[in-house]
Amino acid sequence: MIYRIRHTTEYLYPAPVRNSHNELRLMPLSDSWQTCRRFELHVEPETRLFTYELPDGHVHHFSHRLPHHSLKITADSEVESIKSNPFAYLDLIGDDAAFYRQTSLYNNFCEFLDPSERVPNDRYIQIECEQIAASAKIEARSCSTASFLIALTKLLKREFRYEPGSTHVHTKIEEIFIYRRGVCQDFAQVMLAVCRNQGIPARYVSGYLYTGHNGLVSNDATHAWVECLLPDGHWHGFDPTNDMVVNDAYIRTHTGRDYSDVAPVRGIYKGPAATKLDVMVTVERVDHESVP
Repeated sequence: MIYRIRHTTEYLYPAPVRNSHNELRLMPLSDSWQTCRRFELHVEPETRLFTYELPDGHVHHFSHRLPHHSLKITADSEVESIKSNPFAYLDLIGDDAAFYRQTSLYNNFCEFLDPSERVPNDRYIQIECEQIAASAKIEARSCSTASFLIALTKLLKREFRYEPGSTHVHTKIEEIFIYRRGVCQDFAQVMLAVCRNQGIPARYVSGYLYTGHNGLVSNDATHAWVECLLPDGHWHGFDPTNDMVVNDAYIRTHTGRDYSDVAPVRGIYKGPAATKLDVMVTVERVDHESVP
């Protein structure tokens, strides 16, 4: 599938601000499952853009030292996604627990097993995670980790309510466990906590979702899901918000330990707080015949 994505972020300030420094994580990845065919980034007021590449994705950055009343960032992308059968490489039968007992696993993937800023591991969270994991294991159809993760994805979709506006980017994970509601960011970080509690390396994925007419839900901005390391040595995606194993409707932009590592737009400046923040994302499917 080929998708065109437009992501617009606009800030309006009540008085001029200056010395604005910003980082953007908006460019889709290119890997074995998707190719970023085109990416264009526009900033108003106009400024010089810089970029560098991390193992987890591309980062663009810029500065505005002169006074300005507004800031508008527009990212246009065209991505080809080919992951049509997400179950093709999942072992749904075997018992692979020995893989996760290897000492080398922690040595190589400790950042995706240890607590992180937004996914801590205090006693309350441990208890919640263990209870959720126990229920998912009962529902799993076999002892394989893939079966457990599919059951966990389904369980979180059933037990937690998707409710836009009920949380914000600074909502603590303890609140999500208590009130059992949130948005895709919250669903993803709960699943990260459960997986890491079970010794399964898990990372947060930021990107986009083509919802089409298939009943899938996503925030008005970026979407979030989880990738887990399975014994085949590859990361596999699971979306607890929609009870989905990630397929070609998902477009990845960045991965990290949690949302703090992958925020699409992050910046600081000198001046008053923004009076208005508008974020708009459109994801359109493009027929192959119409692509030049």
